[in-house]
Amino acid sequence: MLRRVLIAYTSRPPTIDYLRTAFTRRGIEVEALFADQNTRFDRFIIRRINKLAHNFRVIPKSKNFFEDHPLSHMNFRSAQLRSAITRYDPDLLFLIRGLGFRSWAVAGARTKFSWWVEADERVDEALCEVPEFDRYFFINSSSVEVARRAGYSHTSYLAHAVDASVFRPLAGVAKDIDFSFVGSWSEKRQRFIEAALDVSENGVVYGPKWYRKTFRDRRFRRIVKGRYLAGEPLVRLYNRSKIVINVTEWGAGDGSRRSGMTMRLFEVPATGSFLLTDESVETTLAGTPGQHVETFSDVYDFRTKLRFYLNNASARERIAAQGMQHVRAHCSYDHMVDTILAAYDYAQGRKE
Repeated sequence: MLRRVLIAYTSRPPTIDYLRTAFTRRGIEVEALFADQNTRFDRFIIRRINKLAHNFRVIPKSKNFFEDHPLSHMNFRSAQLRSAITRYDPDLLFLIRGLGFRSWAVAGARTKFSWWVEADERVDEALCEVPEFDRYFFINSSSVEVARRAGYSHTSYLAHAVDASVFRPLAGVAKDIDFSFVGSWSEKRQRFIEAALDVSENGVVYGPKWYRKTFRDRRFRRIVKGRYLAGEPLVRLYNRSKIVINVTEWGAGDGSRRSGMTMRLFEVPATGSFLLTDESVETTLAGTPGQHVETFSDVYDFRTKLRFYLNNASARERIAAQGMQHVRAHCSYDHMVDTILAAYDYAQGRKE
């Protein structure tokens, strides 16, 4: 019987906290390892030396100085993970694969699961470590297909989820923002926000690099509000927004051929707000376009739909309400824990 889980991931986004709450409701104890914790030596010495070496082409970008140094981030977090496994002795190690670990770090765990939440362009990196785990989940269904073709039958799809106690409607909050976007800057994303500004200048943008990349544009200076937003301020922003925009930066395909999703596909509808998102293979798992969310295929389609839904409050509010009901009923972390527990039982059965 599963009693103790060790989850390793970064502190942002707070996925470990959401999973801990869901596991605790099942009477399962959770220990957390935050893999983004680092050493000063790595931050101020190793990274700077490597950056200079890459910039001056002393070594290729695929290589790094100090790769074997115990205070490099990869080795430091791997040692922290191995120590946590020894100290805590979990029934299950659940490794969320943003940051990587050395293979020796996970060797002592009795049952090992990994969840790849990166882009499918990096699937080859994931395939190298799939044999080390009892179950390997992917955030993109395309990666599952690649892994299965490679002969790895213990791989499967696992979507993001939402904690509806955090992402929720807030009473008394007016919809005073026409559109909002939260995410780091890219040329692709800037094109869509420029199209949004053609429709309305009553928008808000949060994310890294937006100040630096757009400060010359007067319109962006008015709408870019900060580098990072999370927690209750993020929930409030979604509640204030008539339309929340999602433009996914990664994924090997294009349009409905792209595989993967961001957490916004669940978190925005859970607040009762309207989500206008780009398409992917998995969009329908989060909700039916035109019923729970709305999708766009290109910049022209995006601009047309943004204008339509800003001018049609009844259609916008109907879809937002249906989307909220859908994700709260079908896309919770409790559902994710159900999937993990079923996979754990299956793995134990195979071992027996």
